Amino acid sequence: MGQKIVDPKTGRVVQLPKVFRDERELREFLDEVLERALKDPKYKKEFIDHASEGKVFGISVDLKKLGINVDGIDVVRLEFKFERGEFVLKTAFPEKGSAVWEYNKYLGWRVKR
Repeated sequence: MGQKIVDPKTGRVVQLPKVFRDERELREFLDEVLERALKDPKYKKEFIDHASEGKVFGISVDLKKLGINVDGIDVVRLEFKFERGEFVLKTAFPEKGSAVWEYNKYLGWRVKR
């Protein structure tokens, strides 16, 4: 959500783009992604298959496939954990897109596509 990161190699500060205005907007986005993903046969099967295997798992969701457009985010990873008799969304993070950066110790910070 618009945070600054420091490249440990060069000391350069990089300002990440702000995709969501606040936590509420982020929550509404995640609710929509999860709802649409579980209606899609591919993601529903993946969820059921992983859920039957263990207590912690994640699925990667392609937003464009679900008809969701968020500038800078193409794929979101949803991580689930089994607690008190049900699976709970524990965390979610963008995996790919122009607003998603990754650090490579040889190349420094770069956009993850």
